[in-house]
Amino acid sequence: MTQHHTPGYQALVCTHFGSWRDLEIRRLERPVLQSGQVRIRVRHAGVGFAVGLFVSGKYQRKPPLPFTPGTEASGEIIECSPDVTHLQPGQRVVAALDWGAFAQETVIMADTVYPVPDALDLRLAAALPITYGTAWGALIGRARLQAGETLLVHGASGALGMAAVQIGRLAGARVIATASTEAKRDAALANGAHHVLPAEATTLAAAVKQLTGHTGIDVVFDPVGGDLFDASLRCLAIEARILIIGFAAGRIPETPSNLLLLKNASLIGYNYGQYIGWGLVDERRRYAGVLQPMLARMLTAFAIKQMPPPLTQHFDFSDWIQALDTTLSRRAIGKVVLDI
Repeated sequence: MTQHHTPGYQALVCTHFGSWRDLEIRRLERPVLQSGQVRIRVRHAGVGFAVGLFVSGKYQRKPPLPFTPGTEASGEIIECSPDVTHLQPGQRVVAALDWGAFAQETVIMADTVYPVPDALDLRLAAALPITYGTAWGALIGRARLQAGETLLVHGASGALGMAAVQIGRLAGARVIATASTEAKRDAALANGAHHVLPAEATTLAAAVKQLTGHTGIDVVFDPVGGDLFDASLRCLAIEARILIIGFAAGRIPETPSNLLLLKNASLIGYNYGQYIGWGLVDERRRYAGVLQPMLARMLTAFAIKQMPPPLTQHFDFSDWIQALDTTLSRRAIGKVVLDI
C-alpha cells in the first residue's frame, strides 16, 4: 500500500437536506481506508439528475449528513486497501459511487471501480459508468437487443437516451428516437439515430406505423414514462420488450395487460442501482462478477472507437452551481461533467 500524507482535500458538501443551492465547498480531512476500499484522485465527475433528489433527502437512500454528492467519477487510484488485489495505485479508473464524487478525492468500495483503457480520455470516461452502464445493461443484458431489430428511445437528447441510441447502433438495431424540441431531435440524429420523432404521445403510434411499415417496435427504452409510455404500448411488434428505466415525465403509468397479451410482449423493469449497491440490501459484491466484464467491454468499445465519444458539457469545479443548474433544469444536451 502506498501512503500519501496530505492534510485534506476540497469537496462540495451537503450539511442539511434541502435546496442544492445550499451546498458549499469545504476542506475535509482524509478518511482512513477500510477493508475493500480504494482512494481515488478525482479528475472529473458526472452530474446526474438524481443529485437534486439526494440533496433534498427525497432519494430512496438517504446519505448520512454531512455528505458529498456525486455518483460518477474518473481519475487515478492513490491508495488501495491491502485486501484489494485487482487494482493498484496509479491506475486510471472510473467509478460508480454511492456519493462522494464532487471532491478532489473520494474513497469507494473497489467492487464498482473499473480500469480505463489508455486510449480513453478520463474527461469522457466520467460520463460512462452509470449512464452508459444503465443503457448497456438494459438493452444488451436484459432486453437482448439483436441486430436488425427496431429500437424506440424516448428522451433521446438526455444523457441516458443518447447512450441508448449509441448502444442500439452498436448492436445493429434500427433506432427511432423521440425528443421534445427540434434542436434535441437534431442532436439525436447527429448522435446516430436513424429517425427522430416529436415526443408527442398523440401522434406517436401513427408515426411509428408509418416508419416501420406496420411491423412495430421490438424494444422500447423508456426513461420518461407518463403519456409516452401509454402511447408506446400501441407501437409494439410481436414479442416486443419494453424497458422501464424511469419516470422523468412525473407520472408512473399503469399497464393494460391485455395489450401485452395481444402482442406476446414483455415489460422489463431495469434498476441499475440494484447491481451497484443501491438496493435495499447492498449487493454490489454479488454482481461485481457480471458488471466488471460488462463495463470492461463497454469502455473498450469507446477506446477503440466502436462508439462515438459521449457528448459532454464541461464545467470547472468552481462553477458547480452552473453545472448542477444546467442538469436539473433539463437544459443539458448530453452529460454534464465537473472538471475537478
